[in-house]
Amino acid sequence: MRKVPALLGLVLLVGAAGCPPDGGRFNLLRPSGVQGPLPADSPTPVKEDLVAYLNNISANNPGIQSEDIGLTCYSGGPIGIPLSGKIRAQGPRSFRMVGRAMGSDEVDLGSNDKEFWYWIRRGDRYQFFCSYQAIEEGNVKHMPFPFQPDWVLEAMGMGKYGPAEKYELIKDADKIKLVERTKSPQGIPVKKVIVFNSRKAKSADQPQITDFLLLDDKTNKLICSAHISRRQIIGNKVELPRELELSWPEQNFKLALHLDNIQLNKQIPPQVFVRSQLQGVPSFDLASGRVEGMQQAGGKK
Repeated sequence: MRKVPALLGLVLLVGAAGCPPDGGRFNLLRPSGVQGPLPADSPTPVKEDLVAYLNNISANNPGIQSEDIGLTCYSGGPIGIPLSGKIRAQGPRSFRMVGRAMGSDEVDLGSNDKEFWYWIRRGDRYQFFCSYQAIEEGNVKHMPFPFQPDWVLEAMGMGKYGPAEKYELIKDADKIKLVERTKSPQGIPVKKVIVFNSRKAKSADQPQITDFLLLDDKTNKLICSAHISRRQIIGNKVELPRELELSWPEQNFKLALHLDNIQLNKQIPPQVFVRSQLQGVPSFDLASGRVEGMQQAGGKK
């Protein structure tokens, strides 16, 4: 099973973004305001402030869709492979993204309350899928990436970030971090780190939350990251990444998302988030290792 196509499931599993709350001690997170470092008498926000800020992001986002996003895949070098894409997303687990090149589907990534899946035409020959129940019960035999699927859609600011008690707060010179210690589906201790810029964002284009990191808890080695270089604020209320880069350093792989022409939509049909068996493509259950038959032309297996 190749590691590079498996990594593209990162779109479902890693995340970042933010939206300004009303009032509160964490006013530096508003899209505009005083530039420069925090005043000397400005208290560092407590964990409850930060988690409330993150949950407010999710609550303000009814769902998004776009018929025109850009995807660029980098594997082992500086030259990326461009794809055009469509996206539908509603938190905390409803997600669908399809990437196309030269008129043909190349990528299909999806998630709903029961499972997530991904298919890469130029990668392994399978459509991979896995149920969330199997992961929660520890019954996953073939998980090709060490991520907890509850992180689905955090990249769109639609995740579940609380409660505050599960985080440790760390303040650096110019960063504020929320650190959660947890385990991968394989039982490996890991740290999830949400990185905030402690300076107020100078414009709506500048992100206030800059990175989501996954680290090996023992060695502190970076496993993967999601970096937000630009953000967008829609309707003065909903904030999303505009440019988001997902990276897996060990495999020298990056996936850059350019989220343009985004529209808000709370009426996305639920069937959009249902996995369909692809014509001529067998499906592989990451939990059991079971292979399902291929869908043939005319709807017959």
